[in-house]
Amino acid sequence: MPENTNRPTRRRRILTGVAVVSIAATGAAWSGCGDDEDEAVDAANEALENANEATDQALDQAQDQSEDIQGEVEEATDQALEEGSEAQDQADQALEDAPKP
Repeated sequence: MPENTNRPTRRRRILTGVAVVSIAATGAAWSGCGDDEDEAVDAANEALENANEATDQALDQAQDQSEDIQGEVEEATDQALEEGSEAQDQADQALEDAPKP
């Protein structure tokens, strides 16, 4: 079982953090912060590019985690099916070995 079972919450926190930083950087750039308009636009574009890159990285990480979880689920399913089959075989054998009335 994976150690961090609260992955959707973690992913949401990462994406929320990226969004907050992006909005703050964009707002600061658009307000001018003492720069001329071209510099503000460049800074806003750079902030958006950085936010997009961070979002892409977070989504890639989430996809990797999703694939890992899917693999773990498939392994657990296979194991459960195998154990169920073994239990059925044991039950069938017990019925055959049981004394007949």
